[in-house]
Amino acid sequence: MRKISANYIFPVTSAPLKNGILILDEKNYIVDIIDTKGKIKEIQNLEFYSGIIIPGFIDVFTLLSFSSYSKSDFQNCLHSDFGSALKESLLQKQTTPDTIQRGINQLEAYGTVATADYCTNNDHAERKHKSKLFFSDINLSQSSTSLQIPSFCNQLKNEESILLNGLVIDKIKDFNPSKNQMNRYCIGTGSLTTHLKLSVFEELKSLQELFPEFTFWELIKWGTINGAKQLRIETKFGSLEIGKKPGLNLLTNLDYPNQKFTAKSELKILV
Repeated sequence: MRKISANYIFPVTSAPLKNGILILDEKNYIVDIIDTKGKIKEIQNLEFYSGIIIPGFIDVFTLLSFSSYSKSDFQNCLHSDFGSALKESLLQKQTTPDTIQRGINQLEAYGTVATADYCTNNDHAERKHKSKLFFSDINLSQSSTSLQIPSFCNQLKNEESILLNGLVIDKIKDFNPSKNQMNRYCIGTGSLTTHLKLSVFEELKSLQELFPEFTFWELIKWGTINGAKQLRIETKFGSLEIGKKPGLNLLTNLDYPNQKFTAKSELKILV
């Protein structure tokens, strides 16, 4: 058994626990969550960390097979028929299978535990299966994306998820997130050309700078439970709950008084 605590444990589906404790079994499944009511308990072999412990990130949009897919390629798809435009654009691109492992390595290094990877064939399923990541592949030769983009979100049904990242916001200048749609925003990255880092955490930091009215508690949900629901894996990932194996990320160097990420905020993978 591994016993882990921090200044805050944030289950995501419930309120943060000050000095809470997570108990993990040998396979890193959560077997207990202890609310200490803010008091630090003396427990043998307890690991205590300064910062906030959250579940592993969910990336709802990667293009691991398309390393040459550029920022302009992606932004040209950002209109009302996003799904069809994206599909048409990617089907015209040549795949770069030699870069898939580099993309996998980046996702794992930046605390992502599950991703939706957009591809045109299943030739690399074995390589993905051998990684630590859970893959929910979207084969564009057979289907399209259910993700939408924010400029047209007023036309969407309430259950449709909205893709956010720095490239989307850069293109759609007048977008302001709505408190009424907080459970619909999901974070996705892209290709190794659109992003220097395939990092949900870096996207959250960028969005914090653009939208200072939101707390890190709110933004963390965009990169965890919301994405898990979009991929329909919320029973396994996206929150800290007994019976789950969601991965554990430690966030440090945060602005606690204002509950904000800063440029100096850092990520460490615990599990």
